[in-house]
Amino acid sequence: MTTNIYSIGQSALAAAQAAQATTGHNISNATTAGYNRQVVVQSTAGAINYGYGFVGQGTNIAEIKRIYDGFLAKQVMSSQTAASSMDSYSEQIGQINNVVADASAGLSPALQGFFSSLQNLSSTPNNDGARQSVLSSGQSLVSRFQSLNDQVAKSRTNVNSQITSSVDTINAYARQIQTLNQSIIKSSSSTGAAPNDLLDQRDQAIADLNKIVKVTTVRQDSGALSVFVGNGQPLVLGDTVSALVATPATNDPTRLQISYQTSVQKILIPDGAFIGGTLGGVLQYRSETLDQTQNSLGRLAIALGTSFNAQHKLGQDQNGKVGTDFFKIASPVVYGDRKNSAAASLNATITDASQLSTSDYSLAYDGSKYTFTRVSDGKQTVVDSAAIAGGKFPVTIDGVTYAAPTMSAGDRFMIKPTVAGAALFGMAIDKTQLVAAGTPVLTSGNAVTDMGLVTTGNTGTGVITAATVDKASFTPNSTQAYTYSAASGSLSASPAAAVAVTTNDGVTTRYAAGAAIPYSAGATISSGGVSFVLSGTPADGDTYKFSPVPGNSGMATISSGSIDENYKPLAAGTKLGFTFNGTTGQFTPSSAVGAVLVTHADGGTTNYAAGAPINFIAGDKFTTAGMSFKITGVPANGDQFYIESNTDGVNDNRNAQALNALQTANTIGTASFQGSYSQLVSEVGNKTNEINVTNAAEKSRLTAIQQEQQSESGVNQDEELSNMIKNQTAYQAAAKIIQAASDMLNVLFSIER
Repeated sequence: MTTNIYSIGQSALAAAQAAQATTGHNISNATTAGYNRQVVVQSTAGAINYGYGFVGQGTNIAEIKRIYDGFLAKQVMSSQTAASSMDSYSEQIGQINNVVADASAGLSPALQGFFSSLQNLSSTPNNDGARQSVLSSGQSLVSRFQSLNDQVAKSRTNVNSQITSSVDTINAYARQIQTLNQSIIKSSSSTGAAPNDLLDQRDQAIADLNKIVKVTTVRQDSGALSVFVGNGQPLVLGDTVSALVATPATNDPTRLQISYQTSVQKILIPDGAFIGGTLGGVLQYRSETLDQTQNSLGRLAIALGTSFNAQHKLGQDQNGKVGTDFFKIASPVVYGDRKNSAAASLNATITDASQLSTSDYSLAYDGSKYTFTRVSDGKQTVVDSAAIAGGKFPVTIDGVTYAAPTMSAGDRFMIKPTVAGAALFGMAIDKTQLVAAGTPVLTSGNAVTDMGLVTTGNTGTGVITAATVDKASFTPNSTQAYTYSAASGSLSASPAAAVAVTTNDGVTTRYAAGAAIPYSAGATISSGGVSFVLSGTPADGDTYKFSPVPGNSGMATISSGSIDENYKPLAAGTKLGFTFNGTTGQFTPSSAVGAVLVTHADGGTTNYAAGAPINFIAGDKFTTAGMSFKITGVPANGDQFYIESNTDGVNDNRNAQALNALQTANTIGTASFQGSYSQLVSEVGNKTNEINVTNAAEKSRLTAIQQEQQSESGVNQDEELSNMIKNQTAYQAAAKIIQAASDMLNVLFSIER
């Protein structure tokens, strides 16, 4: 029995030693990342039946148990990967938000400065300083676009760097987890006990990996953990590691993608499969914000440049020439897949910048159908190759026109219509004389009557006074000439026409066409609606020629003219005239007018051959020889309107006004330039706020779960100090048991002596 008591004391002493060692281990690892508190689990050593009852044999150490809550651990992992993702996203988008929303470095000040210079030009179109200001502010606008794009491009480079770095780190953690799996299997199989510290190290490695990319784990019978990433791709399968690789996309060399490396090939993992961790946050930022921001800036640059160029080319510069492009504009970027056939090609052209979206597009060919897919929302446009002859190509999608491509089955293209818009935006002119502030054509109506009298070469003293024209009886665009004959003392009219002569006494005599008209100084001569008084002494052969242009008397007005791409300057002195016939309600064009296209208010059109009378409806647009104008109001019979080339437009500001009006025009869908940029700033700002709020909430949730986990599995120094004292007391008590057993043995030995 005494020896039994001695053994009991020894077991108690061993248990106290183990407990004290475990407590010391806990205290020394209180700040070790991933460490879970350990406790000694004891069990009774059993008992021996001595007949009078069972006597205990002391204690056994059942295990050193790791205090680990799998449910809480999974919650921490889930919250941690989400918080890491939001943190990464927030860091990236914050930089972009600071750039686009900057009140001084953003695009808004440059836009306002550019259009302010155009407003100044409208006031002083012939001022070289005002013209230079337009060029300088235009260059500032270009530089601002390029600067913003540079910031976005740097962010894209940073994203690629983070992807590469993340992949390298993921692979390093995978190898570490593999090594730990092997050590755990070895330790467990040799001792049968759980290697707590190794398990903690493996859990911490997985937790660190989970901060980079969301992972899922599956426990194997051997004790190893299999780790999966993405959409279920195995990263660690038992003690086997599969590597991830970052490679340029096959259809976009500027974009890194992540693939799963097998022994024979690389299997692409879609960006959307990475929904957590810093890597997931970076990829989400790239697809949701970075691409959108760069494309939005590019679209704005292209839309601004296109609309401004179109109006500038309708103007006239200081050299009297039609305006040219003011800005340089980027074309769509087209990437062919690396696996495409050698002859594969695709041509894309922006034909309507106002309809551009901010999305990229893909084109795939399966041997019978061409499928265009808008990446942002997956909307597809399918073109059947059998229908090409029926006019399916060229096809226009969101303002971009595609010619018939050359493709083999399986070929693919990635189209980025606006990605280079801001980077390649530039100035196309650098001379003040080339700023097209004027308009190449002038329109006019006859504000006052012009008798068009010509007396060149006359040698007598004959004088014409009181010349008038009666529009009711005058034939528009006709002429009259009167030549004096000294031999007969009479006048002859050319062309021959009936003439009435009223003397100063009020007596009127009428002469038939072709008859000689006796000359009476001071008499009033009338014919064909033209009346005048000839006085003085004409010399033989003196001629008085009238080419009257009656002043308009109606209420109609003609608009400022404009041109299109078909315009060619008219010969010097050429006017295209249109005379209203009050009886028929039609305009009769002059002989120099060619075919006329009339566009009605409802969008319908009517074509008129050269010289054909034109039905008049107020507000219709007349277009001829690339020149257009509108006549509104109510014209009177004989009213005439003209359009001609502007031969002296250095002080003309009409096109400068039209260019300035683009500032508020809805040139990008239903938005102006400033409105479109404000929309971008708002979208980035709102997304930044959304991410920051979500990030703060996720961090708070993570902190709460971690605190709960630590209260369960973490080391509490006060508790461990208490345990240390308790263990020390237990150790002393165990020693007393051994001492008591020793004393009992000494008594027995003394009896024997």
